[in-house]
Amino acid sequence: MDWQLLLVVGSVILALLYLGRQTLRSWSGKGAGCSGCKYPSTSQTPNTVAAQTWIPIDQVRLRR
Repeated sequence: MDWQLLLVVGSVILALLYLGRQTLRSWSGKGAGCSGCKYPSTSQTPNTVAAQTWIPIDQVRLRR
């Protein structure tokens, strides 16, 4: 085999292994959190006040 073909086959195998690993991690629900949750820390959970703020109606426009 050519050395370039070996390099390409190796790269494709590494990419497939990476995609398989990421798929298994997403299916198992293990993220960057400390106890298996998908959130990296408690300050970034979706229930924080910043995530629940509303945009005032006078600031909602199609164009400025």
